[in-house]
Amino acid sequence: MAMSEFTVGVIQLNTNFPRPLGDIGNPETFGSQSIVVKLDLATVADAISTEVIDGPLLDEMVEVALQLEAKGCDLITTSCGFLLPVQSHVQANVTVPFISTSLLLLPFLKTVHSSPNDIGILTFDSRALRPHHFVGHDIGGVVVQGLESDTELYRVISTDERALDEERAAREGTERVTKLIDEFGVRCVIFECTNLSPYKSQVRSATGIAVFDLVDLVAFHRNALKG
Repeated sequence: MAMSEFTVGVIQLNTNFPRPLGDIGNPETFGSQSIVVKLDLATVADAISTEVIDGPLLDEMVEVALQLEAKGCDLITTSCGFLLPVQSHVQANVTVPFISTSLLLLPFLKTVHSSPNDIGILTFDSRALRPHHFVGHDIGGVVVQGLESDTELYRVISTDERALDEERAAREGTERVTKLIDEFGVRCVIFECTNLSPYKSQVRSATGIAVFDLVDLVAFHRNALKG
């Protein structure tokens, strides 16, 4: 399969905030080889809830996943890193690979690093990220840092603003990762929040550590099929 033939399907939350190049919800992130479908029911507040997603919200995700598969998508993903709890249910209803979140990288990174303290997670809201969002994966020792409080991305996403200061978002993302390095000695970081992805190159350059995100995970699968 040629790379140009690989189509990514994205299940996007019901949001309207900007999605710059590099964001999983921007079709150009994968060179126009993606189909983005916005959910009607699921908002950011629903996705990051401390409650488990089920009922109509989960049903709609499955329905959209089936639509994307019917449209010829070779892989399906989502626009929110809090959606690991829906992984098994959605995957059971489609035949193509389903990657719910970058948090699926955590077991791999814990295996290849000598200590879980080497791993940091930069999340949209550390207060809302609970054990059930990891679906039984051991997160002991992993350091979690959030964007909550006064960051540009947190404000724009939580209030669904139509304007985004990208320079500020990049700077604040870099500051959060630098804090993980300086205070906890992490050697790699997972971006739980998909909206951080447009700034990962800047964060990598500024900090010198490995930064993983959902776009990388999708590309890993896509590149494995490159003929």
